[in-house]
Amino acid sequence: MTCAALSLPRGFLRWSPVVTSFAKMLPVLPLLLSGSVADAAPTSIELFVDHATTPQYGPEITVPPTTTNLSFYVRPGAPFVRYKLEGIDPDWVLRTADMLFIIRFLNERGDQVSQVSYPMHGRSPGWKTSVEDSTFTPRKETFKVPPDAVYLAVTISSAGPPSLVGAYAATAIDINAVGGEGVAPRVLMKDSRAADPQPHFWIKSGTHPSMASALHLEEGDPKSPVLVIMDNDLSRHADWATDIHALPKLVPGETLEATWKEAYSLGSGGSFGTGYDRLPAGHYRFLVEDLTITGDPVNTITALSVYVPLPYWKSVWFWGLCAAGIAIVASLAGRQLIRRRIRRHLQQAQLISDERLRIARDLHDDLGTRLSHISLLGAYAESKSSDDEARQTFHQITGMSRELIGALSETVWMLNPKNNDLEALVDFLCRLVSELCRLAEIRCRIDAMSTFENRQIGHDFRHNVSLAVKEAINNVLKHSHATEIKMTIRLDENVLKITIADNGVGITRDPGGKSGLGLESISQRMAAIRGKCIMQPQGTEGLEISLEAPLS
Repeated sequence: MTCAALSLPRGFLRWSPVVTSFAKMLPVLPLLLSGSVADAAPTSIELFVDHATTPQYGPEITVPPTTTNLSFYVRPGAPFVRYKLEGIDPDWVLRTADMLFIIRFLNERGDQVSQVSYPMHGRSPGWKTSVEDSTFTPRKETFKVPPDAVYLAVTISSAGPPSLVGAYAATAIDINAVGGEGVAPRVLMKDSRAADPQPHFWIKSGTHPSMASALHLEEGDPKSPVLVIMDNDLSRHADWATDIHALPKLVPGETLEATWKEAYSLGSGGSFGTGYDRLPAGHYRFLVEDLTITGDPVNTITALSVYVPLPYWKSVWFWGLCAAGIAIVASLAGRQLIRRRIRRHLQQAQLISDERLRIARDLHDDLGTRLSHISLLGAYAESKSSDDEARQTFHQITGMSRELIGALSETVWMLNPKNNDLEALVDFLCRLVSELCRLAEIRCRIDAMSTFENRQIGHDFRHNVSLAVKEAINNVLKHSHATEIKMTIRLDENVLKITIADNGVGITRDPGGKSGLGLESISQRMAAIRGKCIMQPQGTEGLEISLEAPLS
């Protein structure tokens, strides 16, 4: 055991520990020497949250999830208790205090020169339940006699901290002056007695001297007493001390060796507080168990349950809301980004469409004017020419010029986004078929829906349908030898249906098995807009071409 050397002012007598009793303001907790707890108020526990000045009571307390400190203040109903916080403290926590084995040096006048103190706390290795059944542990200390020291006195004192409680027993105390090599030691104390037997060698003192007692165990020399201090008083203390003149005089500078055997169980009693910082979320129980004066449990436990909720930022629902919020924000941001890209794409598409329309109009205005001029010149040359072959050539030039002017007009119509509706498409198809039949000088009958719900259509739809109809009419005019064409336009459950029928020769095939009518391109155009082209003969003569395509 580690010892500590202390120096106190001169004049510190063997009963001087009384000065510490004024600091002991806690109530007395009487105990029987057997170690049983006397009748007293039960142990109470107060809880202070985050250094609050007002305690909280109750068998179970819920603290805020942001709590950073929990302080438990215990008012024991027993002189000695131990505690633990389940889930945090792995074992019981015992509060300890020191009892002192003191070697005091005095001068010729009896004034104290210095002292050496050897503290004891906790439990000795051989302690069981009482002094009688415990195994004493040997101890040995060496020290030098200071200058001006003449007398030596030994004091065993419980005048340590005011909260000290417990039992201490010492026996077989020997003090010898160790000489040089070959010199026999000089005996100052043997078996807790002076070298010269004296009737009142050990004297009880202190503010509660009756807590000091002497025992004679069966083992060992019955004349070697066991000096016991059973401190069960939180306001006073007891001492065992030798008379200052009982031991032989000292020689300054000589080395002294002290040996003794001891057994003890010491602790700290009275009210106390303990704190825990930043406890994780969960359920806890703060337990306080009452002990006897010698530190043995009496099967009385006081419990206080504490619940620390999980902070909201660590809960599942909080992170769920965060994830949902992030998902919503990401979705909104993604939708906004998509809308921005779509808007940019539409703007670019509109710019491209406008540019196409501008180019088409410029070509129509420029080339149309030139072609009209060529057509007029051809017609004029045809009327003035007397050569039949030349007149026929000028007639072809005039016809081709007019066809080019019509093609330019169709191109401008197809590129104009204002025509992206069903009504404009039907009107264009009617005019287109009528003009082609007029130029071919054959009859034309058109049956188009007179009233319908106008619908918006795409540029690709309008472009492919108009070219498919034009290709079908041109095939009829070139190959069928028909004298009449009938076109029907219907809207049936969001599907545009166009039927072109003639009274010509029908389908003829070439030697390779193909139709020879050039209708493959029509099927490809209809397939591009998820439509279809159906060709079937009409009885013995003529052909019917059905074009179908969904509007959306």
